[in-house]
Order: sequence, then structure tokens, then C-alpha cells
Amino acid sequence: MARMFCATTLAGPVLATLLLTGCGGSLADTDAPAPARPDRTTAGDFCGAVLAGSRATQPLAALLTRGGTVPRAELDTAAQAVRSAYADILATAPGEVRADVERSVAAVNLQLDALEAAGGDTAAVTRDAELRSRLEAPEYTEATERVRSYVGEHCGIDGRGLS
Repeated sequence: MARMFCATTLAGPVLATLLLTGCGGSLADTDAPAPARPDRTTAGDFCGAVLAGSRATQPLAALLTRGGTVPRAELDTAAQAVRSAYADILATAPGEVRADVERSVAAVNLQLDALEAAGGDTAAVTRDAELRSRLEAPEYTEATERVRSYVGEHCGIDGRGLS
């Protein structure tokens, strides 16, 4: 399924890629999931982190919806909030979906990195064919769907309905 990449596409995966997604730093630099760890989290911890992540994306989504160029200070603040919230989501991800959560978080990081590199210019990010191609790759889209399904089943949250 091809996705149209636009300002709301960034907000969509930021909200729904995991409803979540977007941890700082090195996740965007790797294509391999981290080795499995013993699962010491509960679904409640993860679900709470997902809800907090959804709330953290709202200011970024509002900035992106405006279109044009997002002022750097506002972008930095909003992106940091998303990265921080998604670090919590990743930290609480249950073992059975951890690799998919990592992929979803990496997809959001790719988008945030591209937006920051473009100086907040949403149109430049929209035109980035390489980024679009990477985000539409099965490893990202399938991971996102598995996470959405898990979140819906275990947290009672419909990832498609959050915004």
C-alpha cells in the first residue's frame, strides 16, 4: 500500500506508526533491531506510554498541519518531546512487539531527522523521494501494522483514529 508523504504523513506515523514512534539518536542510524531482551514490562506500562506518546505528538502535528516552514525553535521543542515520549514507548515495549516498535520508532526518527535537516521546510521533506521510498518499504509498513494491531488488541486503542 503506497502512502502519500506530506505534512500530515509525518504526523500520522508519529501518531500511529506506533501512535508512537520516535526515539532519539541512533535508532534512525540502524536497520537491525536490537537483540531481544527479557520482557519485564507490562501491557499497562506500554499502553500508558503509547497514550503519552500520542499526546506528545499533538504540538508537532499542529505545526505540520500549518505547512510551510516550521520555525526552528518550535520544531526543536516539538521534536524533542516526540523523541522523548517515544523513547519511553520503546523502553516499555513488550518483547513480542519490541522489534516492530523499534522499526516504527526508526521510521518516525527518519522523518524527524529529515524535517530538521530541511530546516523545518515541510515541502522539502514531502519531495524527498528517497525518504518516501524507505518509509514505504515493507519492513517499516508491516512493522507499523503489527504494532497498531497489538496496541488495538492489548491497549484498546485504535491507532487509525488517534490524531
